[in-house]
Amino acid sequence: METRSEMARLWLYGNHEISSKVKYYLILRYGTVEQAIEQSVSELEKELAKQFEPVEYQTLLLRKNTNYLDEVYGRLKERNIRILYPGHPLYPEKLYDKPEILFARGKIRESINYYNQSVAIVGARNADTYCKETTRIFARELAKAGIQIVSGLARGIDGQAHRGCLEAGGYTIAVLGCGINVTYPRENIELFAQIEERGLILSEYCLDVPPLAFQFPLRNRIISGLSDGVLVSCAKKKSGSLITADLALDQGKQVYALPGRVLDAFSEGTNHLIQMGAMCVTRPKDILLDLWGEERLNMDDVSGAASGSAEKQSETRDNLTTAERTVYDLLGLDPVHVDDVIAQARLGVSTTISVLYELERRNVIKQPVRGYYIWSL
Repeated sequence: METRSEMARLWLYGNHEISSKVKYYLILRYGTVEQAIEQSVSELEKELAKQFEPVEYQTLLLRKNTNYLDEVYGRLKERNIRILYPGHPLYPEKLYDKPEILFARGKIRESINYYNQSVAIVGARNADTYCKETTRIFARELAKAGIQIVSGLARGIDGQAHRGCLEAGGYTIAVLGCGINVTYPRENIELFAQIEERGLILSEYCLDVPPLAFQFPLRNRIISGLSDGVLVSCAKKKSGSLITADLALDQGKQVYALPGRVLDAFSEGTNHLIQMGAMCVTRPKDILLDLWGEERLNMDDVSGAASGSAEKQSETRDNLTTAERTVYDLLGLDPVHVDDVIAQARLGVSTTISVLYELERRNVIKQPVRGYYIWSL
């Protein structure tokens, strides 16, 4: 029965070139997608010709009249890609706008349906180091507290959200705006493999569908729908991330925003969200307090782990020598060039270089770009 339902949905809903009007008409006419696919090609053609031009349904008939479905279904099975649909035991019922078909690869956990278990993190693709590091820290600390992280596997903020979650051993869900087997952007190919092994990759697009621009705003409704709150890490005033925030509001979800520098273009969107009523958050604990309340937060003993970077920064600083503390205090999450560290530390070139080397060796600081240093939080 499951195979029959999967094949039927693959035929009708797995092809996004077919208009929704044709799909709706067939369900209206035959009752279910399983009944529709049981009809002969001649019967379907006769019925559809009453309402539509041949160009609108020819592909649908062609795919039924060939071994196309068997080939695609076989390829999906070879790659361990599941077909999910409303009514399937693993379908994420918490989705607000339920796609008729979803393709899933990786580890499907029933907990994707639990209330208050997922937070989406979205933001700019070309974000600066500060935004990316802050995002990674939030995702990591939320994951430590048991929150699932949802994002879109794009470059920039999305990638950092997934990485932070995986770094904490958490469960992350990546929602693609392209085919379930298409890695986009290519730079995330290693991350794609890690998520498939330790999390879940979802798409409403079948195999080999290219990453077309109009598909990404559509996938945002799934990102917000899977989540109990959406965190916008950084965004310009006109940004796709704000579409996700709007969708979250439409779905009755909480929107969180990280405040940013007033003259920074990547903070315009988040600062505007805060002005419009989004919840301003400065530490992961703020999100947990909103989702769980203080009583549960204290009971689960995650308060300290989710308080953010301030505690770790203070603890780290207390264990440094005077020279190390001097260098450490010159850094932050904005990259500082080695020449500027040397000039401002006034410890001498060799001493400063030695201190930087030692701090990096102990993972107190790191180089996001060669020659530039930030805190390692």
